[in-house]
Amino acid sequence: MTVREEQGELPAYRGMGAFVDALERLITQPRRERRWLPVVLVKRAGDQPLGAGLRGWLGGERRPLTPHAYLAEPDGGRWPLALFDEITAQLARTTRACGGGRLRLPGLWLLKTVAEAEEAVRSGPRHRLRDHLYARHLEESAFARGLWRLAGEERDDGLRGDGGVPAALWNFLVGWAFQSLPRRLFLARARRRLLWFTRWAEGQRGPGPFFDQLRALVPRADEAGRLEDLDRVLVQALVTDLDRAARGRFPRPWRRRRAHRFVVLFDNAGAEHSRVQRFIRELRSEAKEHRATSLLVLAAGVERIGRYLPDVEREGLGQAADWLRQGLRDPALVADVSGLVITLPREDLSADDRATYQLRRRRRLPVRRPRIGPAAELALELAGLAAAAALALLAATAGLLPLPEDDGCLGSTFLGSDGSCVGVRDSAVVDDLEEPVRQVLERIEDENRRVDAVTAELTADGLGAPSRTVISFAPLSGGAGAEDPVRGGVLAQLRGIALAQRYGNDRALDTGEWVPLRVIVADAGDRYRDAVPVARHLVDLAEDDPSIVGVVGMGQSRRTVYEALDVLDAAGLPVVGTAGTADELLGHGRHYYQNAPTNSRTAAAMAAFLRYAEPIAERDGTASRAEQVLLVADARDAYSGSLAESFQAAYDPERTRTLLYSPRNGLPQERDEKLVEGEEQSTRAELARTVCRAVRQEPHTVLVWTARGSEIPLFLRELRALSRDCPRLTLLGGDEVSNIPITNEQPWAEFEGLTLYYALDGGGPLLNAGQEGTEFATRYAAAYESAYEDVRRTLAIDPRPALAWDALRYLSLAVDEAWEATGRVGERLDRTAVQTALYQGLGGFDGASGWFDAPGAGDGGRRTQDRLVLILRAARGEEPRTELACGAVTRDDTRTTWGDGPWPCPGD
Repeated sequence: MTVREEQGELPAYRGMGAFVDALERLITQPRRERRWLPVVLVKRAGDQPLGAGLRGWLGGERRPLTPHAYLAEPDGGRWPLALFDEITAQLARTTRACGGGRLRLPGLWLLKTVAEAEEAVRSGPRHRLRDHLYARHLEESAFARGLWRLAGEERDDGLRGDGGVPAALWNFLVGWAFQSLPRRLFLARARRRLLWFTRWAEGQRGPGPFFDQLRALVPRADEAGRLEDLDRVLVQALVTDLDRAARGRFPRPWRRRRAHRFVVLFDNAGAEHSRVQRFIRELRSEAKEHRATSLLVLAAGVERIGRYLPDVEREGLGQAADWLRQGLRDPALVADVSGLVITLPREDLSADDRATYQLRRRRRLPVRRPRIGPAAELALELAGLAAAAALALLAATAGLLPLPEDDGCLGSTFLGSDGSCVGVRDSAVVDDLEEPVRQVLERIEDENRRVDAVTAELTADGLGAPSRTVISFAPLSGGAGAEDPVRGGVLAQLRGIALAQRYGNDRALDTGEWVPLRVIVADAGDRYRDAVPVARHLVDLAEDDPSIVGVVGMGQSRRTVYEALDVLDAAGLPVVGTAGTADELLGHGRHYYQNAPTNSRTAAAMAAFLRYAEPIAERDGTASRAEQVLLVADARDAYSGSLAESFQAAYDPERTRTLLYSPRNGLPQERDEKLVEGEEQSTRAELARTVCRAVRQEPHTVLVWTARGSEIPLFLRELRALSRDCPRLTLLGGDEVSNIPITNEQPWAEFEGLTLYYALDGGGPLLNAGQEGTEFATRYAAAYESAYEDVRRTLAIDPRPALAWDALRYLSLAVDEAWEATGRVGERLDRTAVQTALYQGLGGFDGASGWFDAPGAGDGGRRTQDRLVLILRAARGEEPRTELACGAVTRDDTRTTWGDGPWPCPGD
């Protein structure tokens, strides 16, 4: 053993060396492998040169080893923004010195500018804050400032006498191009860069105008009582901007050269409530919540910060280095940890001077640099692109490269995945629509033309409200020749929407007190197969047309529907559902509002019915209760899995046997995992044999069908071949059963011994209980049927027309509320105003499918509690009969019991 080892100095060197090696690996992680951002906190080192030593190491000899900032004062400076100014200035300087070009932090700059604005600017009209931001931008940008000066006087300011009439005329001619247009582009770019802020603000305060959110959530820099709120939002901006700045993008070689993380060193974090400690707390919370990976922070002199967030503590630099290396090898070990607290023992502190010396000798961070500079690299990239484009053009001209051909879809449609035209549709675009669908499209188009003509006259005279546009989102196919009866429900939905549009516009155009609506019909493809690209197409359309204020539809619960909802939600388009029932729909986006009862509520009603009713018909004419339930589910289907899972939770598991069957229909897999477990049935024939055996063994068996309703006739056809062994079957289905044509006796034609019960999403036989339902049925009879009795029979078994009527009426009420809230200013009536009205709530109103309590997302949710749900009995040659009705029929009629018991209704 050497003398140096006896004095305990070599272990200190080894601890420091391992610690610095671990820091180096953290800083130099490749971009695609970055997954972890720890905040390293060092206790009892405030008076020691540890931070200075690390600064010397990162500073290098001729240039910095990595972009970094170093701060020694725990208060961050007297001016509230001094801390952020110093950090950004040092990071910008060291980034340029490392060859990373100019470091831009636009989001942080914008929010700091808002915080520095005077109270008169912030409390005045929105345009004052907008003009203040652009004025500061002119101070920063020589190009924008030159354009502004070139245009001369601004038109809104009038003449100041220095330019006279020629200056005013010149500004009138070019001011829009050199002043107005650049300002609009600046504001559009600012909104895009602060998209994260908009989403965060909606979570804090709900939807609202962009500048109002800025004024509310970015405190003034001189508000001493809100410094913590100011730090919170500025830290989010800093981390977001640094993450964006660390992404290498083509063709930006300066960005790609930023191969290392940014580093911030604090030599003394100060007391528990110091500015630096608060900054570190907010940074750790932001990094943990959003998994930021661009910034590494090391702070010495830290005290009790760990009580706000969980820390991992290690004794000495050697143990800290081991923990950091383990986290790099296995991120799962540190997934829930955002901070590492290192307590330095005295033997480590005594070696700090020598450790500082060792740090100066470690110069291993720089990566290998390209031989050519960034400007030459950019020139080569652009030259390569030009050469590739020239070769492609030459190949196309010579016929070697096939050019894209016209897909045959006209207007706003495009070719879908199954070869049909999807997107915005009308009756004249393509020829593949059934005649009933074409007729209802023509009805909607005629109403749109009426709205355009009347509103043009009213607005020219300064009267009435401007029209707004709503998108109907559904698979636009169906009718009598539909291959899949599920798609026939779209015709019913379109009929309800057309009636609701006409009804609302009659009131709006006659009085001028409400907003008339136009309707655009969008085809989402066969069973929503193309829902996602169509949703993106609609978002682009809404960006070009600000009159589009919302969407109605999403009538099925499928994976593609969930993804389409996410796309529409990101664009801020509110969506009011029609017949979609899965509980998971509400989890996709904050702008979706539920119309139909959820699967959990429908399943609870089905379970209550089987628990108390006597659904099984005996041969002697009596009825019996169910002793066993066979639950049929498609575990890969989003709707079926959700309804089956809810039924399993609501009914006795000991009396339930689950059978899983997935039809081979050519559709993509809905789910990778199963929501329910059960016995796999490989074919429809095997499913029929299993059901038949179970019914023969236990005659008091009810088949609960939670799969798609279109599969029931095909299943009954298989069961008919086994009818000698099981001549009778009692079936209870979900709301999908209403897709089966029952009036023409199709189920009984397939299996004569069927006793059918099914759930209905509101309305139905109780349609005339309220004024709105009566109005709807009357208009439906006048538009589509010859006799009112035929209408009543149709609507008693199919809730989709009533649900679609209610969905458009729901959105129409929100548009009217937004119109009033904006002071009846047409320019302010946009999708943001409508979303705000929906978020704040519309109160309650009667619908054709039952009572709606619409409290808004801020006061309880985006769906009505205890929505009306029914269970009907359908028999051959008989009209459907209501067996169970639970929920709110009208404002004054809420069903809390049912049956002869009376038995209690399930609640939400």
